[in-house]
Amino acid sequence: PPPSTVSNMVIIAVLVVLGAVIIIGAVVAFVMRRRNLG
Repeated sequence: PPPSTVSNMVIIAVLVVLGAVIIIGAVVAFVMRRRNLG
């Protein structure tokens, strides 16, 4: 594939990974907070 397509795929992959990390972090923080409140 042309380099422009590769760079676009890399950018999309990075965004997807960052989004997943943010979502997982938010869920973990939410669960921990609920557990602490008990």
